[in-house]
Amino acid sequence: MARSVDLSVRETSDNYRAELFRMGLYRVVVCRHGLQWVLQKQRFKISVLGAAWRNLGYCTTKTALIRLQQAHNAPLHPCMDALPARFACEVRQ
Repeated sequence: MARSVDLSVRETSDNYRAELFRMGLYRVVVCRHGLQWVLQKQRFKISVLGAAWRNLGYCTTKTALIRLQQAHNAPLHPCMDALPARFACEVRQ
């Protein structure tokens, strides 16, 4: 029987619910408040819960995200092309 995976609300969790894509030791997620993209790098796998992730920077434009990836020598994922030029956030009241 297949088990469902509980998705975490913690940005640094290996099973974070708002992960967009991974590129080796790097990934791009949406911040937990839904305001911007976050570039993260995987830390060592030290628990049975999987790897933890460290935030490298926050971006609201695709240009800034690409620049941040280049600064950290992170590979560019093919899904980057599909991202809008600016992060579209919804203001919640």
